[in-house]
Amino acid sequence: MGDVIPLAPGTAPAGDAGAPPAEDVDAFAARTAREPFWLDTVAIPETFREALGVAVAEARRDLEPGRPAEIVDALVTLADRHRLDLLDRRALELDAEVMAAWPRDLWMRAYRTIWERWAWRRMPTVGDFRGPLGDAIERRRRRYDLLTTLDARLRARAGPGSLPECIAALERAGPGVRQTWFRAALRRDPGLTPADRHDLNRWVPVVARRIAEVGLFGSPEA
Repeated sequence: MGDVIPLAPGTAPAGDAGAPPAEDVDAFAARTAREPFWLDTVAIPETFREALGVAVAEARRDLEPGRPAEIVDALVTLADRHRLDLLDRRALELDAEVMAAWPRDLWMRAYRTIWERWAWRRMPTVGDFRGPLGDAIERRRRRYDLLTTLDARLRARAGPGSLPECIAALERAGPGVRQTWFRAALRRDPGLTPADRHDLNRWVPVVARRIAEVGLFGSPEA
């Protein structure tokens, strides 16, 4: 997963910061987790949304859990092979339940490592299996959380529908986005003047229907 893109402390983006490249889905998810205001200052193209959907599906697959029964069988086989005393059945099942919550491929990696290297005259514990994995499990969980959070936020920002939603969205947006829509309102309503720029309640009704149709970052022109 990409690291958070560094920004100068306290720096806020000015206007439209441009669209995040599709290959930077993870980096953008990490950035917006720390600084959500970026979601209201960049245009999110359809290609990025598609890339995000692919990344979310991939992250979900990467968390596919194991099966406790499979793990119990594997532990019994390990004990037989290394001539180790088995735990009582309930302890064995509890260990299996814990490890089944890990991504299945990571559990298999840990099992292979233990199979190849285990030299103690006791059954390995859950911690022994987890050791070779380091923080791989948490990295996958963190990636999934970041991507699904970004997906949920983008869905929530998909497009304001009502006048209050349009006003709220423009209040959150950068000055460049507000200026774009204000200029569109000026072209549509001869009664507006540049002095009305800060009065969103005055001019947003003029362009609210268009915003609802194309979204905040769509074209203001009908």
